[in-house]
Amino acid sequence: MTALLALYRLLLRQQVTVGRLALVGGFGILVLAIALGINRQVSDQQQAIADGVSLVTALGIGLMVPIVSLVLSSSTLGELIEDETIVYLWHRPLARWKLAVAAWLASASVAIPLTTLPLALAGFIASRDASTAAAIALATGLASLAYGALFVLLGLLFRRALIWGLIYLFIWELFVANVGGGSAQLSIRTYPLSVLARLTNVDIRLADHSLPTGVIVPIVVALIAVGLTAWRLDKIDVA
Repeated sequence: MTALLALYRLLLRQQVTVGRLALVGGFGILVLAIALGINRQVSDQQQAIADGVSLVTALGIGLMVPIVSLVLSSSTLGELIEDETIVYLWHRPLARWKLAVAAWLASASVAIPLTTLPLALAGFIASRDASTAAAIALATGLASLAYGALFVLLGLLFRRALIWGLIYLFIWELFVANVGGGSAQLSIRTYPLSVLARLTNVDIRLADHSLPTGVIVPIVVALIAVGLTAWRLDKIDVA
């Protein structure tokens, strides 16, 4: 545990930069401004809830969460490989799975609060309903866990992981999977969206999974991605 905590602290320190905070701040200001507009213009409670959920669906889980997770998580191990500082970790007698877990936890520790808090606040402002804000927090947290683990793996596997991640998000998640059918079953975002739809009783396109499935699948995806990261770390040669 001592080695795991030391790795976690090391990787956590490199997560927060001015550029990344500016990215998150820009998204946060945008969704909060739209939420304030909904609050002022929509008086009907059910319509306000529906509009707040739609806001989080489109700009939150659809864009903010995956992009912030990509920027943070792909660099967690990717930067160590690119600047070749990962070799110093290789000289330490530590299990590779600890590095994989530490990378995931470090990226999640930054991505989850930086996305969940402003989106939950925006949902509360728009809907004027605390239960809707709680549902948004749970759904965005699950999305961040899954995307974060996936993009840690991506950063390990590919150079220019940010570009490959954007290709995945815009071509697969927002285009191919958006058609529906079997491709939607392989889209990460449909599962947290299903959690949001079940908890708020708002109809969301492609949110066709049950509440337990919506909760379990993102966690399973995250664990599998962390396992693959550990396996890949055990196979690569950085000497």
